[in-house]
Amino acid sequence: MKNKTGVMPTAVIGIIVAALSLAVFFLLEIEMIAVNVWALAFLLISELSLFGGLIGLRLAGAGNSRVFLRAGVTSALSLYFIATLVSILFAGAFSERVNTFILIELAIIALFAIIIIAMVATSHAIERRNEEDMKKVGTIEARRGGF
Repeated sequence: MKNKTGVMPTAVIGIIVAALSLAVFFLLEIEMIAVNVWALAFLLISELSLFGGLIGLRLAGAGNSRVFLRAGVTSALSLYFIATLVSILFAGAFSERVNTFILIELAIIALFAIIIIAMVATSHAIERRNEEDMKKVGTIEARRGGF
């Protein structure tokens, strides 16, 4: 059975963070203009991605280099959340150009999606090479590098 330790606390923390974001938006009486509503939506998407990704890493099965996958994806998700947060802080500058703000947010999503997909693919390749090397342990077959 897989070790699912940490899934529930991570989910609870994610719910608390999302609830806090909604509370801040509505209790601080932030102006309900289109760019602010879009900013809230993209912030909630980034929070969902961050905590969903962290939960997904806990449940990741075999076939991946766990160290590389966890370090890389966690870093990418954290940077994605920070990039979204920073762009939301400057959302007021785009009050007249909502489409530009949406395009910037979509570009951030696309960039980090590509990075995360590359990390997952690379972790598969690393694990495959590690398995090949483990099969060679104790044999006289040539190792990687020819030695």
